[in-house]
Amino acid sequence: MFIFVNNKQFYCWQRPKSLTTMGKDSFWYRVFDLYYDGFRHMTLGKTLWAIILIKLFIIFVVLKIFFFPNYLKHHAPPGEESNYVGNELVNRAQ
Repeated sequence: MFIFVNNKQFYCWQRPKSLTTMGKDSFWYRVFDLYYDGFRHMTLGKTLWAIILIKLFIIFVVLKIFFFPNYLKHHAPPGEESNYVGNELVNRAQ
């Protein structure tokens, strides 16, 4: 924010109190404003965040579908999953 004094331009780090309202002084508003302003002016970071989100999608969705099948669905009768798990834990411990 810029403030003009005697036709000279000065950069103000904080908003003048006359321009703020009661809700804008709260901690949560200032935290939100910090991140919102940072993401809004980001250039390279937007591309990096897109890459991160794509990688997370691949890790949690695609790999789960192909490499981690629902084991209980194929080995335990419907409604008896907890008994199957309990029996397997007891039998493997012996």
